[in-house]
Amino acid sequence: MMRRPTKIISRQVEAIRIVKITGRLDPGDGPDQLSELVQKFIEEDEINFLLDLRAVTYISSTGVGSLIKCYRAVLKKKGQVKLLSPSQSVKNILAISKLDGVFDIFSEEKEAIASFPK
Repeated sequence: MMRRPTKIISRQVEAIRIVKITGRLDPGDGPDQLSELVQKFIEEDEINFLLDLRAVTYISSTGVGSLIKCYRAVLKKKGQVKLLSPSQSVKNILAISKLDGVFDIFSEEKEAIASFPK
């Protein structure tokens, strides 16, 4: 059975980079698209990220590692990473890994954007 590839697209709203992830957040042995993308934006002096997880169908332990890697890289630059609308299965993984206490999690994009410092 062929797995659908992870698709990551981003856009900017004010000083916030919104990164929408679709499919499986499971870098496995391949490249870590999410952390590579976040690192590229950090190098361009972007430090506030909203990760839109509403279309993520599955997150593996390496996917959780990818979120942590992004969080640490952004924190070093005094920025913030927040999560938008994780599915119930992703919420469960975040809770099990205790990341629901690390990340601010929002269900509405406008509310999430408003929570970033101006």
